[in-house]
Amino acid sequence: MSREDIFETLKTGKVDYVRVEFVDLLGNTRGKSLRRAEFEEVLNGKGVEFAEGLVVLDYAEVPLFSTYYDVIAVPDLTTFKIIPYLERTARVLSYLTALEGARHELCVRSALSNVLKNLEERNLSLYSAFEPTFYLVKQAGDGTIRPADDAKAFSPEGLWDQQEFLKNLIKYLELLDVKVSSINKHYGPGQYELKFSLSSPIESADQLISSREVIRDLARSYGMLATFMPKPFSEQVSSSMDVYLSFHTGKDSAMLDPTDPKGHSLSQIGYNILAGIVHHLHAIMAFAAPTVNSYRRFKEKVVPNRGGVGHERHFVIRLTSTFKENGLFEFRLADPLANPYLFLASVMASSIDGIENNMDIEIEKDVTYLPETLEEAINALKQDSVIVRSLGNALIDAYIKLKKRELDAYTNYVSEWEIRTYLKAGW
Repeated sequence: MSREDIFETLKTGKVDYVRVEFVDLLGNTRGKSLRRAEFEEVLNGKGVEFAEGLVVLDYAEVPLFSTYYDVIAVPDLTTFKIIPYLERTARVLSYLTALEGARHELCVRSALSNVLKNLEERNLSLYSAFEPTFYLVKQAGDGTIRPADDAKAFSPEGLWDQQEFLKNLIKYLELLDVKVSSINKHYGPGQYELKFSLSSPIESADQLISSREVIRDLARSYGMLATFMPKPFSEQVSSSMDVYLSFHTGKDSAMLDPTDPKGHSLSQIGYNILAGIVHHLHAIMAFAAPTVNSYRRFKEKVVPNRGGVGHERHFVIRLTSTFKENGLFEFRLADPLANPYLFLASVMASSIDGIENNMDIEIEKDVTYLPETLEEAINALKQDSVIVRSLGNALIDAYIKLKKRELDAYTNYVSEWEIRTYLKAGW
């Protein structure tokens, strides 16, 4: 919406509260709910103050910094939407700025915008779509969880069991301009998958953030919890998030060349882009698989385990069945806890590097190994000068510190499995 359209909406009296939100480094949404009159002041250029520490809260909600200043959330008015399931409430996503007005170095939307500008300077654009998977669970009084249903994979039964939830989910998402192309009952009991339509990087990242909010809120209204945790059940399949990507020059795919002598219909820039992504894959994984739990997925039979590009589904980068028609390819090793802004920014930065250095890659061949732990991915990110420079030293430094806190806490925690296994060892 334009500023004038929003003012007109507010004048109708349909909105009493507006949530001004931003996304922190870990991909969580933070914000404040403003009364209509206060938000009108924001529209006049005031912005909304937040403590900088909110941008860098760790997994335990402890800020990274010991001292921090104010940041200003400047609403992106194109994201203003009325929340369809709340009474007289709207929300808007924001860019973060410093007090003097400059873009804040820890703003993830700004980081993505900056890399996107670099791509556009090369007469290229990117269209992307996320395909997140999640579990619907029921929580017992003792805190234990179980899947909300036991329907089989891709069965009509699952769509029947959760038909009211799914029907309202699609309705609410579309009212928020989140375009869903398909929904299915996924492999695990209580596990479901959405696929969104292709859109610009900022829009597709915003759509993923919006969908998480709606899925979470709606599940609660039905007496369930929705979890995006990659591996919530040791005995069930994990939740993944495939990401569809398509680079364009104008209206045409930049990936395609039907005269490709290698027979893959790839253009030279197409080879460059794919090679760049695979070259920087280890660092990208710090964003694609951002938790210690993410790496528990990697031993499953259906999870990609081939570090290269190919048509078979075990390749991390898969050329889709329609690739020769539309140049669409798929990144198959992300999970639904990924920060979509940082993930897409790292993919674009890697693609640009592939183009600038004329990188090449063999198709249908393993060319690299995959990181097996978050620590390995974080170390690769720290050493990746291209991604560090593209996203900003301060942002990458803060992200790595947050993840190291998480790793330290995980390493120091003594699990119940260890106690059961080793308590009486040596007796």
